[in-house]
Amino acid sequence: MEYILFISLTALAIAAQVPNAYYVFKTFSRLEGNLKEIQAIAFCLILSVAIFGFVYIEKPQLALLGAFLEMIINVYYYTSSFWKNGFNKRENAQRSIKQQITKFWRINWIAIILMGFCMPMFVYVFSEILVNL
Repeated sequence: MEYILFISLTALAIAAQVPNAYYVFKTFSRLEGNLKEIQAIAFCLILSVAIFGFVYIEKPQLALLGAFLEMIINVYYYTSSFWKNGFNKRENAQRSIKQQITKFWRINWIAIILMGFCMPMFVYVFSEILVNL
């Protein structure tokens, strides 16, 4: 029963992570059309499943590296609108850059910390538990 629970949790954590990585890889791809889609899907699946694979073959340092890379991807994913749009020019007249960053952090902190950092670690931790059952 525990095995089924943790295989489900691991699969769901990987599935939750895949769209973020897909978006980031697709954003940076230089390819067009179907090739762009295929490349983004392949990259995000490789990265997300690799964490589990590295835990399974007892290479925890590589699994942690994969989780760290997914954290970087997630931070970009959850902050991409800020990087694309920069500071709001209308707000610039009324608010300083520090105030805009403070507002951005206040709005996005839960996504960055909970989903950005915790989801990759959940993949790692669930994989560790699963392998050790």
